[in-house]
Amino acid sequence: MTDQRNTPPDLCELLTLLLDNTISKAQFADIENRLATDSNARKYYIEFLTVYIGLHRRGGVSAATVQSSSCEPKAEELLREAIEYEDRLHTEQADQQAQQLIDEEEKAAQSRKEEVKKLADAKFQEFLQKEQARLEEFKHQRYLANRDWRYFSIGVLAASLIIVILVLHSSRKPNIPAVPQVIATLTETLNAKWDDNTLPTTIGSKLFAGEMRLIKGYAQITFIDGAEVVLQAPVRVKLETVEQMFLQSGRLTANVPSGAEGFKLNTPNAMMIDLGTEFGVIVSKAGQSELHVFKGEVKLFSEKRTGGNIYKQTFQTGQAGVIDKNGQLSKKSYKATPRCFVRNIPKSTTFGRPGERLDLSDIIGGGNGFGTGDPNQSINPDNGQIRPGFYNRDGKAVSGSSDFIPITDLDFIDGVFIPDGGEGSVLVSSRGHTFIDCPDTNGNFCWDIFNSNVTIDGRCRQILDGSKYGTYSQPAISLHSNAGITFDLDKIRASLPGSRVVAFSMLCGLADPGREHLNPTADFWVLVDGRKRFSMIGAYWQSRARSVRINLSDHDRFLTIAITDGSNITGAGGLDWGIFAKPALMLAPTYMGKN
Repeated sequence: MTDQRNTPPDLCELLTLLLDNTISKAQFADIENRLATDSNARKYYIEFLTVYIGLHRRGGVSAATVQSSSCEPKAEELLREAIEYEDRLHTEQADQQAQQLIDEEEKAAQSRKEEVKKLADAKFQEFLQKEQARLEEFKHQRYLANRDWRYFSIGVLAASLIIVILVLHSSRKPNIPAVPQVIATLTETLNAKWDDNTLPTTIGSKLFAGEMRLIKGYAQITFIDGAEVVLQAPVRVKLETVEQMFLQSGRLTANVPSGAEGFKLNTPNAMMIDLGTEFGVIVSKAGQSELHVFKGEVKLFSEKRTGGNIYKQTFQTGQAGVIDKNGQLSKKSYKATPRCFVRNIPKSTTFGRPGERLDLSDIIGGGNGFGTGDPNQSINPDNGQIRPGFYNRDGKAVSGSSDFIPITDLDFIDGVFIPDGGEGSVLVSSRGHTFIDCPDTNGNFCWDIFNSNVTIDGRCRQILDGSKYGTYSQPAISLHSNAGITFDLDKIRASLPGSRVVAFSMLCGLADPGREHLNPTADFWVLVDGRKRFSMIGAYWQSRARSVRINLSDHDRFLTIAITDGSNITGAGGLDWGIFAKPALMLAPTYMGKN
């Protein structure tokens, strides 16, 4: 204890009034002044509190008792007797291990006490400014201390430690997290899978601001302001406000009803403001942004300055606009291509599944490979003409052109041709790839290339191994010999940011002719950049269908499928009809993480 000769006059009485909450403002000011100017007063203040805590834990003593123990020479004796009383009460219950733990804690507490005192002297001026808050915290610590007698050794440290903690932290206000704002609601899904498994797939789930990466399937989001957005995987977006979102990569469609005009869609290089409409947007792997307006009007702005200019233009129903990665708005006139977008989520699972596989038969119908194409569209292999319905030419074979015919109206098809190797290799792509192994054929063909289920004379013609193809769930491409078609894999890849094309798969064979006395034959071919990757020579309709899977690299450009009459060049009454069933490009995800 502090030597009584150095005890500041009346400080005991003032501290007693302070702890009993009966001190006046003038008396409190007196304490502040003494603690600020007298080092003996500060030491006495700490010792007074230490004695008060120790005695209070052992008997609920009042501040007056502490006053008497602190201001009289026998204070140390009184404290010693209280400790001895408690030791006698609990020594019999404590074992050697508990006593050792207490000793270690006392040593650690004493060491920490010395450190805390050093910090207390350095921070004392700040402590004075926060005195009142410190006292409230002290009272709370006193209440907690009464609950557990076993940690008395820590009590000696408490008074000094509280001083430093309050000095360092009393000025900090608690951070109360803001309640996140609901941006949109998940209103429909099909086979949806997010890259982040914590994101919801349950219809009706509330969505908040933040990034979302859909790696499989479809998801429809309805914003609070009423705008509806359909996401087709793989797509990476960020919900920003109730009337604004960001498309980093992939494709989506937006339907903005009356009352929600002004919905804003941003991309890395463009900003689109809706004027009450329906539109689709693509951000390609190359960083190009495409706007396709299905109906209404949309204002398009470039977000990146080119030569100090910001390009802007309003696009209306049926129009499309393109901004390159540098923010340059293309001056070329484009038509919107609605069939390249899923505008409504299918009611049931389709063969083409975003993030998993792309349906090549859907591309024959002008679709994007996920069920958006026309199921009753055909292509003439002789001149590349695209037309609705099915043309059978009354089952009569006609002579075709030996040229490769580019297709410009279908984005993902490079062209078509009539295979006949009688005069050498056959051109099979717009980049000059040739079919060196093409056999000599009669150069005739009978039917257009089509993707639907066709009935002739009351009989379905897409029967393979007893199963019907050319349907919604079991698609097929039908080619009569002699015909071939080439798909542009690079253009398909460009439409699938976030996915890789890793393989081509199908089931192939001759269709059932419906006449048992006929036995048509044909040869089936699959080429990649003109090189043969699969062939089935002399196939009969009674033969089992062949399953095909061809791995594709990122450098493979053109995929060609073809059928020739082979050795049976006279044909079989137009019945050597090849079925390329479930023709699919198999997809794998690429990294869609944050930049």
